[in-house]
Amino acid sequence: MTTPQPQISRSTIGPRRSVLLIDAEQRWARQPSDLVAAIFALLVIVAISLLTVYARSTTIAVTSDVRRVADSALATFFLFPINILEGIFSFFLPLVLLVAMAVRRRWRSILAAVVGVVSAIGFSYLMLFAGDHWFPQSPLTVLITETITDKTLSSLIPYVAVITALLTVAGSARNSRLVDWGWILTGVVLLLSILQGNQTLPGALLSGFIGMFSGSLARYVIGTIPNRETRMRLVRLTRKAGIDPVQIVRIDTAHTDDELRAWTVTTTAPLGYADTSALQKLRELWANPEVTYRDPHSSAGQEMISQVDELEADNGIEPALGVLSEHIRNDLLARYPLAKPDSVSRTYVAVDADGVAYHLLVFDDDRQIIGRLNEAWMKLRLKLSFRTVSRTLHGTADHFALMQLAVENAGLMEPRFVSVADADQSIMLVGRAMADPLLSTVSGEDISDVCLDRFWHNLDIAHQRGLSHGNIHSDSVRMSSTGLIITTWHNGSLAATDIARSIDLAQGVAMLATIVGVQRTVDSLTRCMSYERIVSLAPLLQLSIMPERTRAGFKNSKDFAALREALSEQIPVAGSIDPIEVKRFSAKTIITASIGVVAVFVLIGSVNFDELRVAISNANPAWMVASFTAGLFTYVGAGLTLKAYTPEHIPLRQSVLVQVAASLVTLVTPAGIGPAALNLRFLQKKRVATAAAIATVTVVQVAQIVTTVLLLLALTLVTGELGKLSIPSGSVLSGIAVAVSLVIVLLLIRPFRTWMMTKIEPTLRQIWPRLVWLGTHPQRLLVGFIGSLLMTAAFVTCFGFALKSFGYDLPLVTLAVTYLVSNTVGSMVPSPGGIGPVEAALTGGLVVAGVPYSVALSTAVLYRLFTFWGRVPLGYIGLRIATKKNYV
Repeated sequence: MTTPQPQISRSTIGPRRSVLLIDAEQRWARQPSDLVAAIFALLVIVAISLLTVYARSTTIAVTSDVRRVADSALATFFLFPINILEGIFSFFLPLVLLVAMAVRRRWRSILAAVVGVVSAIGFSYLMLFAGDHWFPQSPLTVLITETITDKTLSSLIPYVAVITALLTVAGSARNSRLVDWGWILTGVVLLLSILQGNQTLPGALLSGFIGMFSGSLARYVIGTIPNRETRMRLVRLTRKAGIDPVQIVRIDTAHTDDELRAWTVTTTAPLGYADTSALQKLRELWANPEVTYRDPHSSAGQEMISQVDELEADNGIEPALGVLSEHIRNDLLARYPLAKPDSVSRTYVAVDADGVAYHLLVFDDDRQIIGRLNEAWMKLRLKLSFRTVSRTLHGTADHFALMQLAVENAGLMEPRFVSVADADQSIMLVGRAMADPLLSTVSGEDISDVCLDRFWHNLDIAHQRGLSHGNIHSDSVRMSSTGLIITTWHNGSLAATDIARSIDLAQGVAMLATIVGVQRTVDSLTRCMSYERIVSLAPLLQLSIMPERTRAGFKNSKDFAALREALSEQIPVAGSIDPIEVKRFSAKTIITASIGVVAVFVLIGSVNFDELRVAISNANPAWMVASFTAGLFTYVGAGLTLKAYTPEHIPLRQSVLVQVAASLVTLVTPAGIGPAALNLRFLQKKRVATAAAIATVTVVQVAQIVTTVLLLLALTLVTGELGKLSIPSGSVLSGIAVAVSLVIVLLLIRPFRTWMMTKIEPTLRQIWPRLVWLGTHPQRLLVGFIGSLLMTAAFVTCFGFALKSFGYDLPLVTLAVTYLVSNTVGSMVPSPGGIGPVEAALTGGLVVAGVPYSVALSTAVLYRLFTFWGRVPLGYIGLRIATKKNYV
């Protein structure tokens, strides 16, 4: 029996085709990865500089430890080899790098190298110049001086920064062994230089990263040629995916300025994956005359290889003249529409020899940095993770293909996935082209209720299978004959969390609202989705988690609020659920943090610590505790007043917490403004209409003034002080008469009267409905009066106990009048928190009442400590809690 001989597979030879390729010309481009590398190097430079200045002893100790590894004998033994390496490093390596770039005709890279070198030198000496002129005694200046002046070439060029800049620019050529060995040599030379004591560890790192920063920045500014599969290699990659194309047209350039060009590519590249590397090894083996061993079927193999060589010899590419590239592109894009996903670099339509159209999605390695940055930004900005972004090129393509197959297996789409083909720096995914229009191009009037319901049905099936999408918008949904189908699941997950599935629902609701309107969307949702699923999406219906295209569909936040209101009308319980805080930071959190920072600086700058220390040391601790405790009751009084004057239900505990948070806001706003603004925000969060909220806050402020006046009158009557008041002098009475007469005359002038009414009328209109409501609810009016009374009494008591802690006291009426008048006068000056004027007014009031100046000043300082400065930590904690719980 004859043993069959193995044959060389003929899959290594594909059918000869002439392919029309329409693509954008490969141009020099600025790579985001270069900018990221430059920013990273700059941050390292800043970190090293800070360590040098503020951790000098640590850096010196680290350098000493490194040098201790090599004793003097070892350093002497390696002296000669080190000198040789430094010579190669400083002279020959830059020369070899420049020659290598010239041989490869990388003229633009040579230009970038020159710019990088000049920038490295300039940046080094700029840091030295700035240090000598502004920080001559700084350890960083000493370090830079030693690094630049001691380690230079011809006493002029800081060679470490220069060579690292050259290596960084030359590194734009992938798979360069020269660059790899250059970096290794750089590390060895720097390490040996540190061991010899020629330079410090921070200095070596600083100069190296200066070069990396300059080189990366030069590469970004001048640009590099992207390392991608284009032209002939793109056609071969397409055939490797198993497609035998006769036409490949790029379609993602429709909205860019990239000019399309046409080529005719003749190719015999294999269809599908073929072991071409083994064939190449056989070719080299049989072509070697020293090889004496011959396989029994070597003659057949040599004949096969000769046939392959003959066919490949005819492969080539030439410009295709007279081709209307844009017309062909627009025609194919209209027939097979496709929106390029963010993670995809290029999209094409390929038509094979049988007339079947395919969508080609190409992932390029040089664009993966954009996906990583988007992922980092999303994780930094949002607390919730609902999109899957892979970190590698192959990971992105694999996840894309896996999600597509999972969706097709679930029956959500017709099978269209074909294959994947990979090359060194690009990966291609191939799927049968879809002719269904994108939802973004369809009018809402053309979408029936049946189509809308189909959308929710498909999404519900996906969620039952554990799938989530994570990025639903109008370009990821198509209008088919059976309804709306969801595509581009590449950001989704195979085992989605409840939050991810609820976010899909929220994104779907918002997207459809911009297409077919709010009411039709809500009606379709309530028809197709269960009650609990609709309730689950309500707290996630927020603009911050919506795709950019969906956010653009809402003209303003009021339109989006209308969607929430419509959903609340259909499902009332959905409107009572507080939104989930999905953002790590927003304008609100930035403002909160800014307020905290400003508050700290204002507090540190405004407090006279010497006076504060003297005041506390001379005060009675027991009365100090009593004073601070009395001041805390102001929170309860303010919260009680706000709750009483608000018709809507607000929990007293939340109202008091907001008053505590106002302690921090008060520090950076004029007296009375901060708490009012925070109360207004709190009421709006509790779904109180803006006009009603403003009226409530205004009534609270007016009620506080009225309560203060009534309290003064009551105290004077109860204590009998009113009858003891003496008649003012004639000059005082004359002054009062003149003032009253002036007011009467002004009121007789019609323009002045009209101007005054325009100022008063808006406030009256705001508070009048609230006053009418309070008139019909006397119990609320009473509770509000008690709250205002409690707040005023707490402040007066705190002030009296602060005075008592220094051994002085005043009659109750005198104390109350002194406090209320002085505090009112001080608060009229628009300074942040009344800092300065309030203390001066309180001190002056006590002095007029007969208290010695030193005691009056100490009392005023101690009182402000308990009611203002000392409340900053409480206010910060309160504001953090209120913000976290979405009260403000």
